[in-house]
Amino acid sequence: MKRVMWTVLVVAGLGVGYLGVSHFSGGAFPTLGLPLGGEAGELRRTAESFWEDIQFKDFEAAAAYHAPELQDSVDIPHLIQRLFVVKPEMLDILEYEVVMVDLDRSGNRARVRTRLKVKDLIQGKVREKQVMLYFSRADAASPWHMRLEDSLRPDKAEEGKDH
Repeated sequence: MKRVMWTVLVVAGLGVGYLGVSHFSGGAFPTLGLPLGGEAGELRRTAESFWEDIQFKDFEAAAAYHAPELQDSVDIPHLIQRLFVVKPEMLDILEYEVVMVDLDRSGNRARVRTRLKVKDLIQGKVREKQVMLYFSRADAASPWHMRLEDSLRPDKAEEGKDH
């Protein structure tokens, strides 16, 4: 009986330890569906969900990660075409992974570095690309909103500003 009790205690302790490490890593380890990791875990899950929507060409759902006033005007297919230089219909997202989640001191701005493995269906080439997604919110009680257009800003000065 003692052996069974010790076995149960050791397994329970290892499980709690693993979930603790998962939480403090910002959800970087699989959490068995539990919403662990705090803000970083939430952003990690949001970024993964966004890329899943893109993978399955659900552009309306992908636009829903933006602020409500921008959701109708954001052109996800155009932004994806700018990023990969191929029409979204000719792009197969094979894998996506969140590499890093970084929050600023205020806790209201964040960036999520993601690594994508995509196949260009026209050329038949498989490429890897890293994409930084930017998120912001008004305050700690507000939801996170993505700014994909900021993530894909062209390399040129804004109107009226010099490099």
